[in-house]
Amino acid sequence: MIEKKVKWLWSYNIGKTEQWLSKMAKEGWHLISVNRWTRTFSFEKGEPRDITYRIQYNSKGNTLPKTLQKEGWSLAYSAGKWIFLVNEEQTIRLYPSRDALVKRNRTHAYVLSVISIFYISTSMLPIILVSILSSVMKGEEVLIENLWIIILSVAGIIAVASFAIYVFRTYRRFEISEMDAAIDSIPTGKRIRKFRAAWMYQLEDTREWLEGFAEQGYELERVRAAVFTFRKTEPNHIKYECMFEYKVQPSYFATHKEMGWKLKYSSNMTLLNYSIWAKHYKEEEEVPRFSYDKQEQRQSIKRAFRMNLGMSIYLVFLLSFSFYTNTLVKDEPFIAWSFGGVMRPLLFLGLLYWFYKFVQILISYWKTMKALD
Repeated sequence: MIEKKVKWLWSYNIGKTEQWLSKMAKEGWHLISVNRWTRTFSFEKGEPRDITYRIQYNSKGNTLPKTLQKEGWSLAYSAGKWIFLVNEEQTIRLYPSRDALVKRNRTHAYVLSVISIFYISTSMLPIILVSILSSVMKGEEVLIENLWIIILSVAGIIAVASFAIYVFRTYRRFEISEMDAAIDSIPTGKRIRKFRAAWMYQLEDTREWLEGFAEQGYELERVRAAVFTFRKTEPNHIKYECMFEYKVQPSYFATHKEMGWKLKYSSNMTLLNYSIWAKHYKEEEEVPRFSYDKQEQRQSIKRAFRMNLGMSIYLVFLLSFSFYTNTLVKDEPFIAWSFGGVMRPLLFLGLLYWFYKFVQILISYWKTMKALD
């Protein structure tokens, strides 16, 4: 007996798909094929079995390494680059690597995000809305065709944005699980929160700031944007590392956790990734470091410096251009009850702030590099 089920977005929600396949096997339905185009899974009725499924994405063929075969893994089905593995062992000690699957879903998530941003930013909806508002204010009749265009435009924007958000969120959950990038929380202690704007642009100063709180008995629990949450503990010796990587490898988080580091923050992207790590040590012990090689430390500092300097220059240029167009082109007072009159002071303050941050980035880099000499 054959039964078919359609699961549209299964390739993005890998964890739930594997659980679903295992549940089907417990009910006596065993996977025999997958149609990648119609998203249809075909099952054959048999004896109920307790099976663990593992989905892989591999462009180098579907040959199963002998080490995995010895651990009980076998091929259930393959279609193109997709491989469905099964294991009926009660205790599984070794799981197949899924680096290629993480990279595939990451690419899809980033590409869809770019497409959705481009679609929304180039949409004619704002122009149409301004046109209708102008017609209403002039007492003119609004065409029904324009209303339908607005409805369709809004529906299109919602659909594209929703799909992009869904793909990115499911990919991120899968990546966190596969790369062991979960944040290590602190279960007890009174919480306090501190705000630190643009902390990513001064990683060394942020590190010293965090270590100062540790000496006072406050350990960092997590970071959301510019809000740092601390837990009240005993005064501790905690070494923090604030890192920037152009591209995080799949083993990056697991490797450092095995070395005793606790992950306190990681940005949502593994490309251009910022992270904060913490490690306890005793007073008589050597202060731990991510790397004891000075050349490697210099490279890490230079990497973050280039990224932060580039972003600050871009923001200064963008704010300068916006300030110029709103000040010299507009024929009205600097401050006025208008959109431009409100924006000009804000742009000016933003420009001053990022000039200040630009100088701080340069000074911080000079001090950090000098300390390594």
